[in-house]
Amino acid sequence: MPEVCGPGCPGKSVVKHLVIGGQEVGIAGFDSIMAKGLEHVKGSDNEQRDAILKELKVHNYVPEAVEKEYLQAIWAEFRQVRGKRLGQIEERFHGVPREEITWYPSIDYDRCSACGKCAEFCHRDVYTFDDKPHVENPFRCVVSCTGCQKVCPEEAISFPTLVALREELKALKKKHGILT
Repeated sequence: MPEVCGPGCPGKSVVKHLVIGGQEVGIAGFDSIMAKGLEHVKGSDNEQRDAILKELKVHNYVPEAVEKEYLQAIWAEFRQVRGKRLGQIEERFHGVPREEITWYPSIDYDRCSACGKCAEFCHRDVYTFDDKPHVENPFRCVVSCTGCQKVCPEEAISFPTLVALREELKALKKKHGILT
């Protein structure tokens, strides 16, 4: 009897089952989709989303009416893969999805001298820098970290207050049913 190649067969597309719009959907080429997103890991989150969506559509039919739901489900999976690849541990903060927490720097460009110290300091790639710094990947910022603010000689960087952060986390924990 000839040997039948199973799920780990070389060249066979990996299928991942995700819940999209309340229904379980098989996503073909899952590993390829994740790999394509990781090719853009130094780019912005939007560049990564675009690459993931494009690769998703190469392997799967994605109805336009539910494209956003497909992308949300794939993005949630990708964030976990990206976090492992980058050694990031903060995809959730106290059980709350990081992208729901509005903790990230704001830049006052009237004060900013474009010295780049904030971008040099941050090892999480929150900033990009051309002629001035930009907060390109806000949700890579570590919740409650203000290190870049402290290295800014012009005091051009600000964060929400810790009181506001506590209140926001309290509301988000309630929303997600997380006991405190």
